Amino acid sequence: MNITGIIAEYNPFHQGHAFHLKEARRLTGADYVIVAMSGNYVQRGVPAMFDKYIRAEAALLNGADLVLELPPCVATGSAEHFASGAVQLLSGTGVVTDLCFGSECGDLMMLMHPAQILSREPEPYRQFLKKMLRLGKPYPEARTRALLQYDSSLSPELLHMPNNLLGIEYLKALLKYRLSIRPHTLCRTGAAYHETRLKDRTAASASGIREALMEHHGTFIPVIQEQLPSFGLYKDYDGRNPITENAFSLLLLERLQRDPEERLESYFGVTEELSNRIRNCLDAYTSFSQFTNLIKTRNLTRTSVSRALLHILLNLTESEPPCCLRVLGFRRDARSLLKIICDQGMLPLVTSPADERLPKNWLYGDRLYESVRSLLHHQPFQNECRRKMLVL
Repeated sequence: MNITGIIAEYNPFHQGHAFHLKEARRLTGADYVIVAMSGNYVQRGVPAMFDKYIRAEAALLNGADLVLELPPCVATGSAEHFASGAVQLLSGTGVVTDLCFGSECGDLMMLMHPAQILSREPEPYRQFLKKMLRLGKPYPEARTRALLQYDSSLSPELLHMPNNLLGIEYLKALLKYRLSIRPHTLCRTGAAYHETRLKDRTAASASGIREALMEHHGTFIPVIQEQLPSFGLYKDYDGRNPITENAFSLLLLERLQRDPEERLESYFGVTEELSNRIRNCLDAYTSFSQFTNLIKTRNLTRTSVSRALLHILLNLTESEPPCCLRVLGFRRDARSLLKIICDQGMLPLVTSPADERLPKNWLYGDRLYESVRSLLHHQPFQNECRRKMLVL
């Protein structure tokens, strides 16, 4: 039996994602497709614009058989933490045989070469990396420069494309944990990852769709609707203010002001330098995004700062490997897949938020998100502990 894993955010689920699910099933000959998806917070260190149940349902309606939630510390980690945690979660099912991800190059061997270097970390590479870090380069840039110095045959363009880099991290994780999961990559089509303009008849990026929604104050204009399979799922979001990090601004400010003597270095991703900058600049705080821009530096990227601030807000102190398989939803005709995972999985299958095996910080983050969403959209609060997994 072939069971293919896909790692995703789906923020929101668009036509390119539907194509990926379809092609992944075809390419791997999958009997089932399992998606490991970010919950209510995503890798850029911000809240998802759409809640996890909407995004999971869109995936199930368009080719996924089972959607599992990535732990918050994994979903909001750097590319390395994100990929490593997600791969461990899929491996923890005990049944995933294949992993299929998108990349700009679409060439598995081109991605495997730098992944092998990073998994081994030969001494010359380590010295190049230390040199770049001493020069004050942010870690992602320092690592890329070190790789190019170590092996001049590597393509600079290959190492500057976001999906290529994430694919390299997936492959590195497979090598690091010596997993037998077979990797596959599909060439990304349509708009580039960071493309923010929507074009007719072109598969848009998630970034472009979010930017368009911001520009139109949450109204799903026709060009946005065309990019979203199962558009009817988003009716409660249409015409309402999009959920962004700035909707959490007051919550973050209160959290940072709560204990002026607290050592912020105890939170995941917070360095001593960043902790000092947060304390020294706090009087100039006006919003989540403004503060992120204010305290970033040459060697503290905006994204790493945003992640760190979110980790403080959500009380995430460290990145731990996945401890359970949280089910967001599944298709009825894939019910037997749950039984197989229960029998063969290395991690417990959690189908209810009330399950004591679910870490408490998952529920705290979800309550915070839902509180903001319900107030922002003037809709009733939905208690996470009373929500049932999706069964389609």
